[in-house]
This record gives sequence, structure tokens and C-alpha cells, in this order.
Amino acid sequence: MARPKESEREDVRALVLAKAKKLFLEEGYQYITMRRIAKEIGYTPGTIYLYFKNKEEILYELHNEGFKLLYQYKLNMLDSGVSTALERLKEGGKMYITFALENPDYYEVMFNMPEPRDHLERLRTTTTNDREIPIDYAMQSYQFLKQSILACIEEGYLQEVDPDIATLAFWSFAHGLASLIIRKRIPYPQAASQELAEAAIEFFMNRTSG
Repeated sequence: MARPKESEREDVRALVLAKAKKLFLEEGYQYITMRRIAKEIGYTPGTIYLYFKNKEEILYELHNEGFKLLYQYKLNMLDSGVSTALERLKEGGKMYITFALENPDYYEVMFNMPEPRDHLERLRTTTTNDREIPIDYAMQSYQFLKQSILACIEEGYLQEVDPDIATLAFWSFAHGLASLIIRKRIPYPQAASQELAEAAIEFFMNRTSG
């Protein structure tokens, strides 16, 4: 097909991302080439390179899209009227489970594919005044959780802990629950479910805050 017109560029870019995500999930990131993506959407490889330098840049965009969506879930949780820091932390864990189960494709891209570190480094080192570094929503999500941890410490909970270690511990706990449920890996008499994960978060939080 001919190169897309200017008015079509965003649509084509979105199409590339959607098709690439599908191919990465179905066949594995390492096996997919730019040429393969172009063939799937009916454009020449040269057209794809108008939008992305390589497939790692595509993975980065999908990775960041997923974390942007996760961050929006976090903001929506705040809008729901969570009051204390401890409740915010607890509801944040439940929200994380909800996000993972409602968006398993993005969750797979965010956590079970290679992190696009090389592309992130290139963004940091080649950025000019004409091209600002895009918002890193993975870091935004981390900072959101860390602020919840710091607020709990200020309220008298989680005393004598390193905030970064506590943040990693809480994220890892919620992430582990979500991953076990999505992959149906819980060797438990009850069926792996969101309700079971939320009960585990309640148990964890009650022991942590006591």
C-alpha cells in the first residue's frame, strides 16, 4: 500500500501497535520482525519505519501504554473516596488485581516480555529540545505506591522499614497474586479468583498493620 496520508498517520500508528501486541502475545516477541508486522497490516516495511525505528520501540510504546492504563486505575481509586493511608494501600492492592484480570494482554506485555531498557536509555541520551522524554508511567506507578507507603509510615504503620524495600515487597505480593490467578497456578482447594486474591490482600494487610 502507498504511504498513509498525514490525516491517517495516527490511525496507522495505532494499527501497528495493536497488531504487534497480538503477534508478540501469540508467537513470542523474539520471533516477530518489523517485516512481519508490516505484512500483517498490509503496508510495506518502509512505512512501519516512519513510525518506529525497530520492534523494541514498539514494545516500549506498548509497555508504556499498559503502565499508563494502570496509573489511571490508581487515580480512579483515589476518586472513589479512599480516606486513610492504610486503606489506600489496601485498596491499591485490590485495584492492581482488578487491573491485571481486566487487562491480561497488557499485563503480559508489561511483566512477561523483555523490558525495553535500550530504548529507554536512547531516549534519555538523545533527547533534544524538540523531543521531550515521554512520561515513564512505570516509574509513575512505582512512585504512586511509594507515596502510599510513606503515608502509612507517617500514620504510625510500617515502622523502621526502608520505603523502597516496602514498596517492592507490596508490589511483588500483589503481582504474584495476579500472575498466579492469570496463569491458573494456584494449587489451592478453591478456584483461583479475584475474591481469593482480595482475601489474601486483606490477610497480608491485617498482619502488616497490626
